[in-house]
Formats: sequence, structure tokens, C-alpha cells
Amino acid sequence: MYKFNDGKPYHGSDQIMKGKLKGATDNQDYFYFFCPKCADKEILRILEYGEHAHEDVNPYNDKCKSKAKYGFTLVLKLFCENCGYSDFVKISNTGWQGGQHETALMR
Repeated sequence: MYKFNDGKPYHGSDQIMKGKLKGATDNQDYFYFFCPKCADKEILRILEYGEHAHEDVNPYNDKCKSKAKYGFTLVLKLFCENCGYSDFVKISNTGWQGGQHETALMR
């Protein structure tokens, strides 16, 4: 059976927290993360992903105008082919649900 990160613990490092991980879309709708260690926006490769959490009911549905079908958190394992940097990032619809980025950083 497949286990994300071979079943080893994972957590994003200080290199990506507090707004340090940046990225952008390309000329279509694909999003790319930039290596926080390399100059010139070197693109990080996504090596694998996993479902970190799943909830049948999104806990923010009663607090928001929009309604999510469920709650989820995905985890991505990132790698830079240029410098060898590796890290993890999570994408979720059960975390911070809106407002200004600076406010989210103070949480």
C-alpha cells in the first residue's frame, strides 16, 4: 500500500513559512512554486502528493457565504532540480478562509 513520504513524518520548514514560498501561474492555469533558495525563480518539481486530511463537512461552511463540498488538506513534496532543496507544503480549504495575507501571518 502507498504511503506518502514512505510513511515518514513531514512538515514544511522555516524556508517556506511566513510568506517565503512564492509562485505563479504560467500562460495557462498551472501553478508553479519557486525555490526559496535559488535566484531567478527556479521552479520546484512536485515529487508526490498525499491527502493529509479529509472531512465530510467543511467546518467553515456555517461561517462563509460560499459552501465547500467537503474539507481537505493536501500535502505536496517539493524538490529543486537546480540546488537539491526539498520541502513540504500543504494546501487546504479548512485553514485560513479569507482576509488579508498580513493578518494570516500574525496568526
